[in-house]
Amino acid sequence: MHIKDISISSLRHSNDGKTILRDVIFLISGDSGSNDQRLKLVCETAFSPHIRADAALIGSAIRKLRQLPGVRSGLEKISFEPGMRPLATTQSMDSRAVNG
Repeated sequence: MHIKDISISSLRHSNDGKTILRDVIFLISGDSGSNDQRLKLVCETAFSPHIRADAALIGSAIRKLRQLPGVRSGLEKISFEPGMRPLATTQSMDSRAVNG
């Protein structure tokens, strides 16, 4: 399963404002030159001013991908386009700027 792009859409908050829910959409290369496919997963993360919500949501979505039968059994491996680092950091952008 080769992931070409990741996007996040449809921001929703829980009624109590403590949870963020969003759709994480993967653009996946088609097998043997067939058309690319999109896979949408609804993910949630606790709201925190200290953690980037987008990184936490993508991490949640990748954990869900790893639970798919083909991936879990080892028949498929997850790979990403060169230069993509979807799990590079969950640290707040503000604290990264302060801490270097």
